[in-house]
Amino acid sequence: MNLLQRLVVIGVTLAAPALALAGDKANWIADYDKAVETAKAQKKDLFVDFTGSDWCIWCKRLDAEVFSKQEFLDAVQKDYVLVSLDFPNDEAIKAKVPNPARNDELSKKYEIQGFPTVLLMTVDGEVFAKTGYQAGGPVKYVESLATMRETGRKAMTECKEIVAKFGAALGEEKNILLDRALRTLEGLTADSPFASQLSPVVRTAFTSDADNKQGRKARAVKALLKAGEYDAELDKLAHELDPKNEQGMIEHAVSAKLDQLKSEADVKAIVAEIGELDKLGIKDAATKERLYASVAFFNFQYLDDKEAAKTWAEKLKAIAGDTDEFKQLFEMILG
Repeated sequence: MNLLQRLVVIGVTLAAPALALAGDKANWIADYDKAVETAKAQKKDLFVDFTGSDWCIWCKRLDAEVFSKQEFLDAVQKDYVLVSLDFPNDEAIKAKVPNPARNDELSKKYEIQGFPTVLLMTVDGEVFAKTGYQAGGPVKYVESLATMRETGRKAMTECKEIVAKFGAALGEEKNILLDRALRTLEGLTADSPFASQLSPVVRTAFTSDADNKQGRKARAVKALLKAGEYDAELDKLAHELDPKNEQGMIEHAVSAKLDQLKSEADVKAIVAEIGELDKLGIKDAATKERLYASVAFFNFQYLDDKEAAKTWAEKLKAIAGDTDEFKQLFEMILG
């Protein structure tokens, strides 16, 4: 999912053409618990799509471009039982959802923050990969799923082993496991479901290496932020350990905070923070593009500052060029 799609997910509706629903999802099960029973019987994993079938633009595109295609269905059903958990707005469609209370429970349990969200999980409910809309059609999507399945299951096994051993470990064995947890976390993406599992282990570096003489404290902060973890403690430590953003910690903190905005006050604060960060210098090119795009969009959509939006969009265009990633954003702001 690209940056503009993420912005849509946190509550912004862009002007876009309506898309027809992709069939009635006859190959999908709408009741999670029934799907689990089926998956157990067939010895398969679960492919769980959290969707807003009648209102979510990117859900409709994913249905039309991928989920309705036979190439997708034939390949994915070899390993997964398909589950569609719908969160519609239309009352008539809501009435057809078999167990909306259970859907709400699962949404809270797995901390679903936007639609579409796709979870790959075992029949025991253990998530080993997370994704959403991806451009490129069914074949590319299936290829991506195969990679996520392999790396996700490997990471799941690794995380379980680290967490299981860490509590009983002593002395140098604890440090070895901490280093192993750090290496694993550093290799995860922001969409990985395993950052939260490793977080308690990795955060022990804040006290075991309080003065950062071993470098574990700084590694822990950076790895947690890069993997999408964010809270006040991590923000504070990022500013303390890297006050000039020379190691990129502050930009990781700002980027992680971006996914947790809940109010217009949060938007104003993040716009100001990105402005200050830009004065220090943003190290990572992809992060710079993401932050420039965000502040341009927020100025345009929320803060009604079209001139500031244009300035940031032009700064973004200067470094990103005319890429498909930001095509809609440029059309919206620059015309």
